[in-house]
Order: sequence, then C-alpha cells, then structure tokens
Amino acid sequence: MKYLFIWAFIIFSKLTLAQISDFKHIDFTKVDNIVKLHEGNELNNLPLLAHKLTSKLPTGVEKFRAIYLWVCLNINGDAYQHNKVSRKRKKFKNDSLGYIAWNEDFKKIAFKKLLKYKTIMCTGYAYLIKELCFIADIECEIIDGYARSFETNVEALKSINHSWNAVKLNNKWYLCDATWSSGYMINGSIFVKDYNNGYFLTDPILFAKNHYPLRQK
Repeated sequence: MKYLFIWAFIIFSKLTLAQISDFKHIDFTKVDNIVKLHEGNELNNLPLLAHKLTSKLPTGVEKFRAIYLWVCLNINGDAYQHNKVSRKRKKFKNDSLGYIAWNEDFKKIAFKKLLKYKTIMCTGYAYLIKELCFIADIECEIIDGYARSFETNVEALKSINHSWNAVKLNNKWYLCDATWSSGYMINGSIFVKDYNNGYFLTDPILFAKNHYPLRQK
C-alpha cells in the first residue's frame, strides 16, 4: 500500500497540479448551454463533434469543460463490460501479460460498442475525452491506476482497475474522472446516470485519497 502513496506523491509533486478554484472567475453557463444544445449527437464524426462543442468558446478551460461535460452526460457506464473485465482480472491475476493481451483485443470490441451504443467503461471515457481534446488542440493524457470505492479495497488489488484523465490548461495539469462524474453502478448491474461535478478539475489532494496512478508520467 505504501508504494501507491509514494507514486501518488511523485506525480502530484512533479506536475504542478491545480484545481477548479483557479477558474472561479469563469462563468460556465454558456458552455453548459452548448452541451445541452448538442445532447444526443453521434460519435461517428469526432472532429465535427469537437467543433460543435468548442468552436464558439474562447478559453481552453471552457473548451475542455464542454468536452468533459458532454461525455459525462451522453455516455453511459456498461455494467456488462464492467463485470466481464472484473472476471478476467481475477482469472489473470497471476498472468499480467495474459491479461494485457486479452484486454487489447477486448478494447477493440468495447470501442465499437461505444460508437454504436454510447456505453463504455472507464478506459473508454478517458479515451474519448483524450481524442476530443486532441482534435480541439488541448493537451490531455490517460492515467491508468487503482481506484478505491466502497466496492473495492485498493490494498487488495493485484492489477489496475481504473483510468482517468490529466489535462493541461494554462501550463498547469488538472485531474478529472469522467467515469465517476457520469454516474454510478448499483450492485454492478445497473448504471444510474447522475452527474457529479466533484471529479471535474478536482483538488489533487482530495483526488489522491481514492486514485492511485500506476506509474509516473
């Protein structure tokens, strides 16, 4: 357990992380209205979607807010994928290379399902945000690691179980977790859509209480 906290300390020390309070002077009303205007848009043309969400916004944080909020409100967690991956993690708990190989094949199927049905797991949320940010010229990374919730005890984990994003705005890095912002699972079988703004540009000290990066970036 100790090494997880060490890694968290290293990454937070190295990257000059900040939080949403840096942008308290910005009114996100226009951003949120743009997101509502494009509710239900399809994913078959990501450049067009990124343009619709960001082209009328003047700052990087507003553009990122539009991307992040749209993903959280329009993509649903997939209970089937969640349970399938959980079973495979247990099956491959002593074979990390086997799990990685299986996961690479599974991600191709998962992303096809994302495009068609707008359902995915945490890696898909993080991937979609990164792709839209790339198109909008916003520097964004996927962070793989361990997450602790009421269902999982990070001390007992043998393999990574979560992914989230780090985004660079005004030369500072910020943390966010679209999976946990979008809603939550009940008994691992029902996804409840319930947006939580607490995981948008979160205070890194609070974020580190339940997110543990696998490696230093």
